[in-house]
Amino acid sequence: MALSDYTGIIRRRWLTVVATVLACTALAWAYASTIPTAYVSTTRMYVSMATGTSVNDSYQGGLAAQQRITSYPYVATGATVADRVVDRLGLTISPGELQGKVSATFPPATTLLDITVTETTPEAARQLSRAVADEFAQLVAEMETTVIGAAPAARASVIDPAPLPSAPVGPDTKRILALGVLAGLGLGFLLAFLRDRFDPTIRTPEQLGRTVGLPILGTISRSNTDAAKDIGRLRAHITAARGDRGRMVVMLTSFTERSKPCVAARLAKALADTGARVALIDADTSGDGVTGRLDMQSYAGIAEWLRDQYPPLTELPTWSEAGVSVLPLGAADERTPDLLTSERFADILSGLGEHFDYVLVATAPVLTDSAALSLSAHCDATIAVVELGTTKAPRVRAAADSFAASGTGLVGAVATVPARARRFPQPKKRRTQAEPDLGLVYSP
Repeated sequence: MALSDYTGIIRRRWLTVVATVLACTALAWAYASTIPTAYVSTTRMYVSMATGTSVNDSYQGGLAAQQRITSYPYVATGATVADRVVDRLGLTISPGELQGKVSATFPPATTLLDITVTETTPEAARQLSRAVADEFAQLVAEMETTVIGAAPAARASVIDPAPLPSAPVGPDTKRILALGVLAGLGLGFLLAFLRDRFDPTIRTPEQLGRTVGLPILGTISRSNTDAAKDIGRLRAHITAARGDRGRMVVMLTSFTERSKPCVAARLAKALADTGARVALIDADTSGDGVTGRLDMQSYAGIAEWLRDQYPPLTELPTWSEAGVSVLPLGAADERTPDLLTSERFADILSGLGEHFDYVLVATAPVLTDSAALSLSAHCDATIAVVELGTTKAPRVRAAADSFAASGTGLVGAVATVPARARRFPQPKKRRTQAEPDLGLVYSP
């Protein structure tokens, strides 16, 4: 995957990332709030040996003290010292619990020993640290006395008594929250990637091509700045497919649940711009076809022609801005979908073919109206229209399989790109039937 693919995932799934970061941060804060406040107080002791007065005796005594100092941390944090401290202070905790609060360390190449105690209050930390140091010093004196009544060979003396802590050392709430944010970002990006990876939504023309197994004839943007170039490429495919034929009938049907009349209308206008004679038939019985977009509800249309065989087909209303003749849907009834699949409709197409270079048929989505399958048999080319970013791959495959099962193949697909959503969504305005869509305006 390229860098643009990852940035695209983040743009599409930023809510997942933000929600995960907030959740992990909240969990980190909840965890930090459960950690008791910790205060640390340290007593520094000096270990010395009983030696003679000569320099050599002092040197040997220093070496002996350094050898002993490596064992004294275990003595200071041992069970004997802890048991004595518990008895001395009358603590309610066990010696084992007290051992967990005491640590002892010594700087390398010295005879210094630091006894540190961690407690939930400053006074308790200082009191325990001093008590542990006193009991440790007494135990060392007992251990280092080899002859009753004689001076001990080694002693531990307090040189820096434990102070009263001025501030707690934990919990480090900022560090915990920072780790929560980092964990949220990592987990959020992972969830966003997995959601996008297993999301069946078709988002690119390449995905659409792999799903339907057909060439992509064009990618049409909903923005006016790119529409002309996009529809021009689609027109080039259609004109090349027509070749030397006198006329060409092209059916466009949506592979989603919604009709896409804008593609048929724009293609009709683009073909008419080349000087070709173009007829646009609204065979969309869903009621969301070209008729409503061009405000032609008052005109008799394909429904009347199929029921009553209106003559003649050359007297069609004209979309004057585009120079396209339009056969609206008309007053459709329950018989209209069946009549669209009859020989009457084939006769209408033949009649229009005598007067027009291109006849475009816009039908209802094939997944909601099977009439498109039968209409495709009367057309020279059938094109699937799929909106990227909203259409699921299983529905597209089901629609393509429907055409394959009926024996009426598709020549290609057109991908439409919806307009980019506004940064701050505005209330939707209800569109009246007379309101034009995508710049399509009918002039009688």
